[in-house]
Formats: sequence, C-alpha cells, structure tokens
Amino acid sequence: MGDTLVEESKNPLKIAAPVAKQMLAWTLGKPGELSLDQKEVPLPDRSELLIRIDAVAVCATDLDVIANGPPALINGTLPFNQGFTPGHEYMGTVAALGPGVDEYKVGERVAVEIHSGCGQCKRCRSGMYTSCTNYGQNYGEHDKRHRANGFTTNGGFAQYAVNHVNTLVRVPDDMSDEEAALAVTAGTSMYGFIELGGGLLAGEKVVVIGPGPIGLLAVGVAKALGAAPVILVGTRENRLGLGKRLGADHLVNAKLCDAVEAVRSLTDGRGVDFVMD
Repeated sequence: MGDTLVEESKNPLKIAAPVAKQMLAWTLGKPGELSLDQKEVPLPDRSELLIRIDAVAVCATDLDVIANGPPALINGTLPFNQGFTPGHEYMGTVAALGPGVDEYKVGERVAVEIHSGCGQCKRCRSGMYTSCTNYGQNYGEHDKRHRANGFTTNGGFAQYAVNHVNTLVRVPDDMSDEEAALAVTAGTSMYGFIELGGGLLAGEKVVVIGPGPIGLLAVGVAKALGAAPVILVGTRENRLGLGKRLGADHLVNAKLCDAVEAVRSLTDGRGVDFVMD
C-alpha cells in the first residue's frame, strides 16, 4: 500500500501526496457474496478526478444490487463475478486530478453524484442524464462514456473511486463527512420540489408521505426552503419521531387516523400546495 501512483506522460496527474497503487475494496462475487480484496487504484482520465472515499452510506438499492444484480449492469451483463465494487452514496477528498481538470484542487472535500451521462443522447441533451439512453454502454466498442458508479462502473465501497468533474460538489467545512455522504441523496427531494414541482415558495404548505430516508430528507429540505407547515405522514412512530427532529411541524400516523382528514384539519380545510410521496 506504500507505493506511489506515478505520473505518466500519457495521463499526467496532479497529486499533492503519494497515492497507493493498491487499495482495499469490497467486490461482488456470487449473488449476496461480498469479499474485501486488493484492487489497483484507478487512474482518472480526462475530465475525471480520483476521490479518496471518507464516508459511504448503504442504500437499499445497494442491497438489491448485491442480492439480485439490477439495476447494476457490468459489461452488458449482471454484475456478479466481475470484480465489481458497489456503493453509490459517498463523499471524500480529491486525491488526484486527471488531465484538463482545474475546477477543483487536491485536498478539497466533495460530495458526489454518481451519474455521468453520455452527453450525446436526447435525454442527456435535455438534462435528463440520469435516464441516459446509453445506460451501461461503457465497455469495448460500445463505450458511449456513460458512467454510474455503483451501477455500471465501480462504486464507493472502496478506498478510492474515479468521478467525472461534472458529478462533484464542494462540502462546506462545517458539514461532517457522514452528512455530506447524504447530500446528493437529499438532492433527490430538492429536485422534486424545485424542478418537478415547479418551485417551492417560502410559506407554502407541504405534505410528505412516507418517512423513509428520502422522505425524511424531504422534510429537512422543505423546511430549509421555507415551507410552512410541513406535515409528515407515516405509520411508524420511530420514523415519525425522526421527522420531528428534522423539522416536521405536524406528524400524522396513518394507522391511527384518516390521514386526508387530518391534513385538512391541520390546514383549515384547504389542503396543501405540495405532496411528496
């Protein structure tokens, strides 16, 4: 682990400190089988950065990938027994810059969005790169440069990962690594309110149905955007309690009452402006 990642003329890297040639990474064997193995530290190509992973979350989709495969797609097939590393919710520190990258500096903390579309299909051109029509086309003569770390390319259950420059966002100093690992996940809710919903305005009423991880983050995002009140509907008291800590103004247990009538009662019969399910 002590060897230095050397600078090569064909792929000049900007590094501030020695980077190991080998790293530890969890790799997927048969369905449900992960092993901790030694792998080569990947080299960032043009417009890419090498990220030292400092924190990673485990998503329910990771568990699906490990057990069943989809939506992971490696070399056009299921991801098993190909040395594939899952994990798609992570953050870290910039360890090396690939050729042409000057938007970030080595040592900066970043959160990652794992999708990088091909950039040439209709969906990518319209901004819908997470639904790239060339999903998984990143191998051999079929390489359309689509990347989705943890799904079609190696992910974050490792010491290092390579990310496209377009997939990064800087992490403020007062945000912990653990919080930053969920920053882009919170962006899912932000996208719903800002893009799909037409834009949440301060003072508008919001109902969030389902206090799973995305729903709980939706509560925090809605409060940060100035929603009032934010009503959280669920069936598990422990999850509803977490929602209260994240800023929910009212909690509705759908097992104990008619949720629609409860929301009407809390809003003087007018209902709400946004419902996120």
